[in-house]
Amino acid sequence: MATVRPFQGIFYDPHRVDLSRVVAPPYDVISPADQRRYYQQDPHNVVRLIAGEVHAADTPEDNKYTRAAAFFRQWLADGILHRESSPGLHVYRHRFVDPTDGRQRERQGILGVVELEPFGRGVLPHEQTHARAKADRLSLTRAVVANLSPVFALYEDPQSAVRPVIATAVAESPRLSITGEDGDQHTIWSIRGAERFHELAEVFRTSRLYIADGHHRYETALNFRNKQRVDHPEAPPDAAFNYVLMLLVDMADPGLTILPTHRLLHDFERFDPALVDRLARRHRVIPRRDRAELLAAMQEPTASHRIGIAVTSTRATVDIGSADAADPVSRLDVSVLHREILQRELGLEPDELESERYLSYSRDVATLLDRVETGAGQAAFLLRPPAVSNVVEVARAGQVMPQKSTYFFPKPASGIVFNPLSAEIRV
Repeated sequence: MATVRPFQGIFYDPHRVDLSRVVAPPYDVISPADQRRYYQQDPHNVVRLIAGEVHAADTPEDNKYTRAAAFFRQWLADGILHRESSPGLHVYRHRFVDPTDGRQRERQGILGVVELEPFGRGVLPHEQTHARAKADRLSLTRAVVANLSPVFALYEDPQSAVRPVIATAVAESPRLSITGEDGDQHTIWSIRGAERFHELAEVFRTSRLYIADGHHRYETALNFRNKQRVDHPEAPPDAAFNYVLMLLVDMADPGLTILPTHRLLHDFERFDPALVDRLARRHRVIPRRDRAELLAAMQEPTASHRIGIAVTSTRATVDIGSADAADPVSRLDVSVLHREILQRELGLEPDELESERYLSYSRDVATLLDRVETGAGQAAFLLRPPAVSNVVEVARAGQVMPQKSTYFFPKPASGIVFNPLSAEIRV
């Protein structure tokens, strides 16, 4: 169901830049402090493209999008970036330390371009998207006319047909080997040859793709394609804008890791500090002496839904019985938190959850608990991560999880390869 093709990617020239100093995480996890650091790290760091600075004097003619386009053109002209002379696919191995247990893991996937289609048949989402983020990415794509970061998707390969192709590629010398500032290792091998391309294309043609990360980037690519079709009605189906850059990872890859995303309630005028007492009337609430005990309890297997909670000096877990929900979204811990605590007990309306006025999100438990203890937050709610199987089940059912439900870790680096989208390019 998915059409995957090789592409003529744009790479940094490793003889012109230190690759470890020009790659960065995707835009949506770059904090203002990160942005400043990457700007100072190297004048050609990818942050200037994906998350440029906003200036007080910005105008429609001079802003972070137009500056990104100017950087991109200039780096190509100067040879800092270069476009491949022939199309290829690329194996991307990402080695990292799992923050949950400190063990080193690795995830392998294939970088290629995938023919765009609306969600629902061959490409399936699992999370909601938001208009503001899509508008931002669309403005950037229109200015630069390229995919600057890959969409991260999972594919089905029950016969493990892709594995031998990857094994053959990684037996050769890598094209790129980058150690990031966080110690992560990014290694790239190129796959060449029409026979290999055809073999992989046949595997992907029978698979659905499940978006793991990059829902906004995928929908942005669709919107950009639609606009390009209007502007270039003569362009054939293999025009580059009909495709999007993706990292494709086997859903059975043992390195797939999902981290939980916790919630912090703040500035909520209707908040009742007796929340834990009220919850104890309907659910099993177990007090926990300190942070360590609370975090250990969140690792325990339970038959029920378990939510960690911190309110002022109280630490507890709330066990909520499993309902025989018909749909896979209702069976998730995050859905139970939203339904039974945030909406039923606190009275948060769906539009209040959507606007994020009273909720912020973080994977850093220590920071959330610190904010509760200092009074900067009213309550912290801790979650366990969903499994990969939960993500696939939700997507197959045609549903989406609440926002900030999954965090596939780590995110693919930006700056490994770019995909040009000019109307005259053929894929």
